[in-house]
Amino acid sequence: MNTMPMQVILGVASLKAYVTAPKAFHVLGIVRFGQEYGLLATNTNGLYFRVNGSQIAALDACTVERAIDYAQGRSRSHFHAPEAPARVTATPQIVVRKHRHAAPPLPH
Repeated sequence: MNTMPMQVILGVASLKAYVTAPKAFHVLGIVRFGQEYGLLATNTNGLYFRVNGSQIAALDACTVERAIDYAQGRSRSHFHAPEAPARVTATPQIVVRKHRHAAPPLPH
């Protein structure tokens, strides 16, 4: 398999008409490894595959699900301990400025 990170583009609107998947597969979107593209599809057992022309390659489910979560803007927080929100340590500074008073107009 390719060593490039996997990228997933979900949705039927993103599909190109160049490649079709066999009828036994349900197409979810596009999967990309660097410059290699293919259709991201599942079979009736829920396994993930990359379909590119007549080539069908099985994909690792954990890697695909992580890429899908990333594509949807979610992260798998149960893999990492939740981080405490960053605390603001700078205290606000209050500056009191003197108001200028307009000088009376000069007599002519």
